[in-house]
Amino acid sequence: MPDALASAVWVVDDHRASAEALGEALGDDGYAVRVFTEPEPVLAALRDADVAVLITDLRMAGLDGITLMRRAHELDPDLPVIVVTAHASVAHAVEATRAGAFAFVTKPVHLPGLLVQVRNAVAQRALTAAVRQEDGDERILGGSAALVHALAIADRAAPSDLPVLVTGESGTGKELVARRVHKRSPRAKGPFVAVNCGAIPESLIEAELFGAIRGAYTGADRDRTGLVEAAHGGTLFLDEVGELAPAAQVRLLRFLQEGVIRRVGEVRDRPVDVRVVAATHRTLRETSFRLDLYYRLAVLPVELPPLRSRGDDVLLLFGAALRRGCARVRRPVPRVADEAVGALRAWSWPGNVRELVNLADRIAVLCPGDVVTLADLPLELQGAGRPDEPVLLPEGDFDLTGWLESLEERALRRALGRHDGVKARAAESLGLERTALRYKLKKYGIEDE
Repeated sequence: MPDALASAVWVVDDHRASAEALGEALGDDGYAVRVFTEPEPVLAALRDADVAVLITDLRMAGLDGITLMRRAHELDPDLPVIVVTAHASVAHAVEATRAGAFAFVTKPVHLPGLLVQVRNAVAQRALTAAVRQEDGDERILGGSAALVHALAIADRAAPSDLPVLVTGESGTGKELVARRVHKRSPRAKGPFVAVNCGAIPESLIEAELFGAIRGAYTGADRDRTGLVEAAHGGTLFLDEVGELAPAAQVRLLRFLQEGVIRRVGEVRDRPVDVRVVAATHRTLRETSFRLDLYYRLAVLPVELPPLRSRGDDVLLLFGAALRRGCARVRRPVPRVADEAVGALRAWSWPGNVRELVNLADRIAVLCPGDVVTLADLPLELQGAGRPDEPVLLPEGDFDLTGWLESLEERALRRALGRHDGVKARAAESLGLERTALRYKLKKYGIEDE
């Protein structure tokens, strides 16, 4: 997993106090830390563990750090290793780099700098794993807290037969969640019928959904089965349900209430056994959408997070998309340079996963070498992310204290979202001491959330 909360970082140093101090700092930053004071047990433990980063002292009794790194790479060639030493020299740095070290750090350790190196190593590790991992196109990749929470709700909703409403920005994967609900439900062997409510002309939406009999309208030269009926025994997915015309909303509400449909031009009802999953990028309660229909659809709501709040899930998704894109054009998958990884992490992804896949496909075709550099990314990504939106003063007289507090609360929530809830990182990004951050979270009631 790419995020700190799921990343194992091992520290190896035969000076116990140094190892434990570094381990404590890494733990405060959200990593799962394991400390070793001898190098040999590390190799035995590596055979059965998934480690994100190994930090080792250079000079130790028994194996030295470079020998440990070489043997670790025999077990796991992609494992990032950071070598730390109090005996720095150009020769040692060159030797460590040639042996495959991710970074070479001198003592006394500058902790903020080391934490940056660890985060970059975790990111590179996640991206490499995603490039090499085989997965189905419909698999939902990611391990961020926001995504895991949303999928847990979807999985709990799946076994029931109640309607599900999936909300989230465009491009966040709402149809993938709908298919996940279908596949984990008792209806998994039945049909999954997807309908894009915004793509069907208003004049045809009722006939498309509920069917029509011959002669019901001009051009209806035969009886026609609607999409609701086609989903009998399975799941009907209504994508962008907020685009439904008012007349179609009335008929959909009747179907949800009574479990019957009536084809356009027909006088008899037809019972249909269908589980409905709907999706929208809108806040339906703030539109003209019928509230009684909204409450029928939103019995089990699932809210998908935007990509910008999913932390290093970006790297997993980009690596998988890049691998698929390169497979289509029959070329080897290029490595992604550290500075490009940083730009991918910093970008706000307004188009969410759809934008990310678009970029990966473009790079698969246009990147000329075997390394994706910062120059291969669009200009807007090269600038380490989009600038924040401008803050506009309210018109006329206003409560300055309340306005400033609302800005502060928004900044706190955004920082936590960008760093997947890891408070140490959020505090650093805002230039706050951790105690100050904790005080402000408690002040705005965010800590309890």
